Amino acid sequence: MRTTPARVWLLSTVTVTAIVALFGSATFTLNQARDGLNVLGDNAGPQAMATTQLYLALADMDARMADVLLMGTDHDLGSGRADSLERYEESRGRANEALLQAASLTEGDTIEEHNVQAVLDGMGAYEQLATEARLINDEAGAPPGEVDEAALDSYREATRLMHTELLPKAFNLGLDSSAIVRANHEEGQGSVALGLVWVGVVGVLAVGSLIALQLYLRVRFRRRFNAFLLGATAGTVVLTVGVVLALNTSGGHQSRAKEEGLDAAMALARAGAIATDMQADQSRYLADPRLADNYQQTYLDRAQAVLFRPATNLDDYYEQIQGVTDSYPELPGSDGADEEDPGTLGYLGQRAQDTLLSGQEDALADVLAAYDAIQDGDEAMRAAAMAGDTEGAIEERMEIAHSEDGVFREYVDALDELTGLHVDAFDEGIDRGDRALAPWTWALPVGTLALLALVVLGVRPRLAEYR
Repeated sequence: MRTTPARVWLLSTVTVTAIVALFGSATFTLNQARDGLNVLGDNAGPQAMATTQLYLALADMDARMADVLLMGTDHDLGSGRADSLERYEESRGRANEALLQAASLTEGDTIEEHNVQAVLDGMGAYEQLATEARLINDEAGAPPGEVDEAALDSYREATRLMHTELLPKAFNLGLDSSAIVRANHEEGQGSVALGLVWVGVVGVLAVGSLIALQLYLRVRFRRRFNAFLLGATAGTVVLTVGVVLALNTSGGHQSRAKEEGLDAAMALARAGAIATDMQADQSRYLADPRLADNYQQTYLDRAQAVLFRPATNLDDYYEQIQGVTDSYPELPGSDGADEEDPGTLGYLGQRAQDTLLSGQEDALADVLAAYDAIQDGDEAMRAAAMAGDTEGAIEERMEIAHSEDGVFREYVDALDELTGLHVDAFDEGIDRGDRALAPWTWALPVGTLALLALVVLGVRPRLAEYR
């Protein structure tokens, strides 16, 4: 290594090795980033979103069956018995599809696979009991609001199975799916962050070796500069900075897609699922007088999960929810002025407002207004029931539950619109992340070959002087 050619060869080899290492580390990290986007955007993310639909589908099945029993012999109440049974079958199909998604997402997890199978088995038992209740009630010719006692016994057992076994497991599967997505995202982001460090370090080494080679040639051969090596140095800086910026940009889009898109959409889906079960408590309240007080309290508990305001009874809750819609976009208790007021919480409370993107404020306002309308209908229904007007109470209930123009339909439509905006944000974030990485599929290998060619062109004339 005492001769000039040997030293030039050594520095050139180190430089080429550093450039190749830069290519390798950048390629590996870019592939990790692409894999993370693919898992979130095409696999775990959509599967987790589908899993949250399991709770909704199961809750809707039980709600439709409660409506059918409440209708009794009057098959034209509300949107009709035939419509309720048709939507029951649709929800059953969605539940089966969601179970398949859950099975795919939890594959390899023995406990979760067992839970999926338990829900599947439980659905069979529920359907048997629910069908038995419907057939008994039909045979008894029970009029609206006067469900046959034997039919009620079967339905009580069915809805107990639904609420003590199936729905809790379905809800937990949804939470576990979210946890899986979060773990995959964090693991992927951590790997990319480590890769960024390697890209930066190797890029600095490559630039340093090019500068060392340039300085040695300048001193040894008395040249002011070597244009090819200067170009290679600038190109290495551009390549390194470009890859780092692309990875940071893509990672930012991926994080926003998860937090502002997927997480927010899944939370709103849970708001829809719990509200579906909540409004079904209205039919249970009217159909089963013996357990009416229990169903009234359960209604309030579920309502508080959807949109929480401090209230100890339904009358207080109606007033509080009216206050939310009246004060929006300011949420009651959000300023912290009253230490005893925890604020407006639940899936439609502060959490929903915090995840709003620009232009989504009106969509949340529509959801809150529709939710308030459900409470207005609930208040009217219970007032009629308390006054002994069973027919009027059933009519109020059926107006709420009408599948075409009921207030609950309006709530679902408004919630779907807001959820769709977050799903669009999720898709857009994944797409932007992909676009940030896409040019480097060809730019990185082409750029690396160009850098190597510049090194050869810069060194070869100097070595030729010693032939």
